[in-house]
Amino acid sequence: MTTNGDTPTSSFVWRCISRFLRMGRRLLDSLVAALFPPRCALCSRELPGLTVVCPTCTSDLPPLSAFRCQRCGEPVEDPTIDLCVRCGTAIYASDLILSLGPYLGDWGRLVRLLKFEREMAIGHWLGSRMAELLAVSVEAQAFSAVTFVPMTRRDRRARGFNQAEVLARIIARQLNLPLRRLLIKTRETRLQSRLSASERKGNLQDAFRLLPSDCEQVLLVDDICTTGSTIEECARTLKRGGVQSVVAMTVARA
Repeated sequence: MTTNGDTPTSSFVWRCISRFLRMGRRLLDSLVAALFPPRCALCSRELPGLTVVCPTCTSDLPPLSAFRCQRCGEPVEDPTIDLCVRCGTAIYASDLILSLGPYLGDWGRLVRLLKFEREMAIGHWLGSRMAELLAVSVEAQAFSAVTFVPMTRRDRRARGFNQAEVLARIIARQLNLPLRRLLIKTRETRLQSRLSASERKGNLQDAFRLLPSDCEQVLLVDDICTTGSTIEECARTLKRGGVQSVVAMTVARA
C-alpha cells in the first residue's frame, strides 16, 4: 500500500495511462500539423510544428530601447537618468511597469491579431513570452497573485473574451501563481485610444471596484500601456484595498 492509499499496482496503471495520453496528444498534434500546416502569424512562413511565430520573426521582435525610465518604461533622452520627468516628480500607485517591446511594429501587430481577430493561439504565445521575462525578474519572486485589467460585461460580451485575462491566465500557470479576479469595471468609459493624456485620467476615475482579497504583492496584466492611466487607476484601487505592491506587465509599450 502506498502512502496515499493506492496500491503499487494502481499507481503503475495510472502512470501508464498518463504516458499513453501524452503520447496520444503528441500524435494528434503531429497529425493536425501534417494536415493543416501552420504558418507564422507575422511572415506567413510554413512552420514545422504547432506554434504561431517562426524562430526568425521571434528573434527579430525588438525589445524596448535601452534608455528607458526604470519605473514606467517611458523613453529618456539622458542615459544617466533613471526616471522620466513624470516619475521623478510625482508619486504613483503602480510600482513598476514592464513590457515585452514597443507597440509600433510587430508586437502591436500580434496584440491586434489577439484582440480583433480572436487568435487565441497568439494570446497563449504572448503570455508565455511574458512569463519568461517575469521568471528571471527579481519582482516575480514576491508575487502572491496574478490579476488583470477588467472589462465591463457589455464590452466582454461584444468581444467574447478579455485579452488581459487570457494573458494573465497563461502567466499564472507558467509561474505557478494563483490567478485572482481582484477588480471589477463598474461603468462604461470612452475608448482611451481616442482621448488625450489628460482626458484619459478623468475617463477612468472611480471606474474600478476592488473585490475582497488578502493579496499583498500583485502582478497586474494588460495588453498595452500607452500613458499608463488604466494601469495607474487599477493600481490605485488595489492599494486602497490593502495591496502593498503592484507590478504591471503588458505586451507592448506605446
